[in-house]
Amino acid sequence: MPSTPLTQEQITAIRTFINKRGFNTIEVEMEALDHMASKVEALLEEKPDMNFDLAITKAHASFGIYGLSTLAESIEGGLLQRFKRQFFKELLSYFNSSKILIPIGLAIIGYFLLTQYPANDRGMFLRLGFLVYGFLLAIIPYYILRKGMKRWEKRSSFVKMSTYGLYITQFGFGQIFGIATETLYKSGSLIFPYVFIAGFVLTSLSVFINYDLMKWGIATVNEKWAKYMPEVAV
Repeated sequence: MPSTPLTQEQITAIRTFINKRGFNTIEVEMEALDHMASKVEALLEEKPDMNFDLAITKAHASFGIYGLSTLAESIEGGLLQRFKRQFFKELLSYFNSSKILIPIGLAIIGYFLLTQYPANDRGMFLRLGFLVYGFLLAIIPYYILRKGMKRWEKRSSFVKMSTYGLYITQFGFGQIFGIATETLYKSGSLIFPYVFIAGFVLTSLSVFINYDLMKWGIATVNEKWAKYMPEVAV
């Protein structure tokens, strides 16, 4: 005899149960809801007279002492790996396609800036310049896509992860290249010009990569989850 599907009210009750345990991102919530609903259905099929709240409790207990935490960690880990693959895919696309004209153009601009650098400076502007430049470039993609980001970033782990590139830009490129170029400049290293141009290209290029990542993150979440959350869809 086939099991009776759960009603919308029962599904809502399971979803509320999941949310109360701190699992509020749409990816974890929907995956956990699918698992929990299947287990509750199986329990009610086995014992039709079982109290529904008890069935939810038993279904949750079946996940072990850590409850849904293990499932959530697995989902988050999978999303992070997917994000990493997309990041490198976007990065490589600027060197193995017609987009290569962008880094070439940035390299020319970087060389021009290098020729304009004051000869009597002690390197102070290098660290400060990269830091400020990295910070400004980090906020540009977020500002452009702010509407979609504000609607999804608190409800979607995937969209939130798509902002990780902003931290790479600001704290990675902005600070590391600033310190590296300042140190090389002070020591009179022959590789200083190359590191400066490479730093300028990668830091500048990150604004395009971050924009692509964030746009991809929003589009991916909308495509898969918007039908379950029309109130935040864009």
